[in-house]
Amino acid sequence: MSCGTVLNSRSGEQQLQSHADLWLTPLTEVDPATHDGWADVLDQADRLLLARVDEAAAAGEDSPLQNMLAFMDVAQRAAARGDLRVTATSLAYCETFAQGL
Repeated sequence: MSCGTVLNSRSGEQQLQSHADLWLTPLTEVDPATHDGWADVLDQADRLLLARVDEAAAAGEDSPLQNMLAFMDVAQRAAARGDLRVTATSLAYCETFAQGL
């Protein structure tokens, strides 16, 4: 195993719930308990983030949320395919951006 390898023995579902609990729900107010699956949760979160980025652009400002949009899109598409590991990996990148907010 190479240096820097991260092992995570949690299921994809557990990883996604952890992302929701730690930063996704506080940032977007999208609660997984009120949606039909992770693809729906991430679609709603992506819509809210995009709306905030658009609002900032309309005000002539840059939004740090802009950096998350591509990774949220990948996460949502992977969740729609049922690939929760790719979804969790994409959300890990988003979490890095969220920590800077």
